[in-house]
Amino acid sequence: LAVSATQQTSTCTGVVVDDLGETVIGASVIIKGTSNGTVTDLDGKFSLSGVKNGDIIVISYIGYDSQEIKYDGQPLQVKLNESKQTLAEVVVTGYGGQQKRGTLTTAIAKMDNRVLETAAVSNAGSALQGSVTGLRVTQTTGQPGSEPTITLRGGASINGESDGALIVVDGIIRESLGDINPADIESIQVLKDAASTAIYGARGANGVILITTKKGAKTESVNISYSNNFSWQNVAKDMRMGDVDAMEYTVNAFERVGSTYVGALNWYVTRESWEKAKAWKEQYGNTIGADDPMTYGRDWEFDAATNRKYGYRTYDPYDYMIREWAPSQTHNLSLNGKSGKTSYNIGLGYLNQNGMMKPAKKDDFTRYNASIRLSTELNKYVTVRGGLLYSKRDKRYPYVTNATTADPWLYLYRWGPTMPIGYDDQGVALRGPASESSQANTANILNNYTNINIGATINITKDWTVDADYTYANEGETTTRPGTRYSAGNTWAVPTKRLDEAGKQVYVNAAGQLVDASTPGALAAYEFANIEYTGKGSNPDHIYRKEYGTKRSTLNAFTTYNLSLNDIHSFKFMGGINRVTFDETMSSALRTQLIDINNPQFSLANGAMTTDGGNWWEAQLGYFGRVNY
Repeated sequence: LAVSATQQTSTCTGVVVDDLGETVIGASVIIKGTSNGTVTDLDGKFSLSGVKNGDIIVISYIGYDSQEIKYDGQPLQVKLNESKQTLAEVVVTGYGGQQKRGTLTTAIAKMDNRVLETAAVSNAGSALQGSVTGLRVTQTTGQPGSEPTITLRGGASINGESDGALIVVDGIIRESLGDINPADIESIQVLKDAASTAIYGARGANGVILITTKKGAKTESVNISYSNNFSWQNVAKDMRMGDVDAMEYTVNAFERVGSTYVGALNWYVTRESWEKAKAWKEQYGNTIGADDPMTYGRDWEFDAATNRKYGYRTYDPYDYMIREWAPSQTHNLSLNGKSGKTSYNIGLGYLNQNGMMKPAKKDDFTRYNASIRLSTELNKYVTVRGGLLYSKRDKRYPYVTNATTADPWLYLYRWGPTMPIGYDDQGVALRGPASESSQANTANILNNYTNINIGATINITKDWTVDADYTYANEGETTTRPGTRYSAGNTWAVPTKRLDEAGKQVYVNAAGQLVDASTPGALAAYEFANIEYTGKGSNPDHIYRKEYGTKRSTLNAFTTYNLSLNDIHSFKFMGGINRVTFDETMSSALRTQLIDINNPQFSLANGAMTTDGGNWWEAQLGYFGRVNY
């Protein structure tokens, strides 16, 4: 007699926090000795199925000591402690301050530099995703050149709106990370709690991201490096439209409430049309694809007595709108070295990223970066430094809009699978997001950013230094949106009779082939009128352009004094001033009724002109200080 027993499995749940009690996002949770694992979510929580009592659960995260916990069937409360190696590293605390992590009493996280070196990211913000505990990095759009939203501790501002973390690059406040080449970054640190961000005042209420760019070499040398990356992007989740199986849900739904049909824009679904759609799928599903035209009789029919259209062919918007495996490439060249008492770093970068909107004329993002950093020690008392950073960003995309100003992706999935997409057997494009995206002219956002910096460090004594830096930053952005008027076979309206050269209605069989009217089963053929359905002067029959510019001047000056008493007590005193002036200008113009929709220009439009604009300025003067013991 053989007796066997199988131990039951269950689902292990829990939450992971760091030594300060903040949730850890993206921590690895795995059953030891297996490949069964998961990662923590945005709230630090996890759920791992297939766990038996007595299994060892391993929890790990970069920069923290791993933990191994024996599962006893109860939810886990896991606290990760920073590793000893991490505690020994030096972190930047703002305005020239540096401390060993082990002596810190505030919450400062430093991103592992290996992430920047190995991750194929086009934006420095994307590199932060999953790399710093408590930091939420959300990619809200898949458009090329898009920037993620970065928030810390919820990101609530004093006016109740969501607000992101303060971004400081080499001591200068920046509006975004989009114009920074990740290859130029030496380190990224995040100040997370009130104590660590206090030195930035109210501006640091939602956390501070400190970025230090690469400087010159520390030893006598000349180093030249080149790196590149070629990648292809694809959608992260299945976006396929429901097919004839999904139509069954529609039929069951309207029959449950006592109806015999459902529809919109005169396209209707009945039980009979669903049965014909299933038959179409069996007969043509493996032979007719997205590139084949829509044919009357085979793919759809029209009941002139009721003005109802019935579709039998199913369409998947994914096939018409999504470009799979969109290519992207980056190239970086740097020269880094030191000669005598002068160190330098020169960097050049190029990024080209293609979008995934298949019918668009242009859908891409290009960024050029150039930077130079110089530092020289004039004598033992004075060191001077300077730098220049330039970034050019060019984003091109189809200016797709319509009379209801709705996003094209909304209309893709608003209708059912029998709503036609593509073109008909006369070669006429069918009205919809795909045809509008192909007709749309290319919009453009061109951004130029220049940053010039000079500074000096004066060593008054070996324990007393003074630092001063001045930065001037200029940014200009031009947005151009050239509209058009859309033309297509109007599938939203009632079709018209298809006529031959003699003006007589054409007849087809069930396969869509031309037949004589006397042929058994012959169908009177219909087609959709090819019309310009955008009203004159209506959206998007216009040309729009906006010019936006900013100028920012920043002066940081601070002094630092180190005091040691009997080699036992060590103090570090720092006090300084921060002065920022910011000027902003904006002007925009829109003119309707384009004369030439293929070449939208203000001079080639005769409709109403609308203009807007303004000038704004602000200035900030702050004083700060810090004492370390």
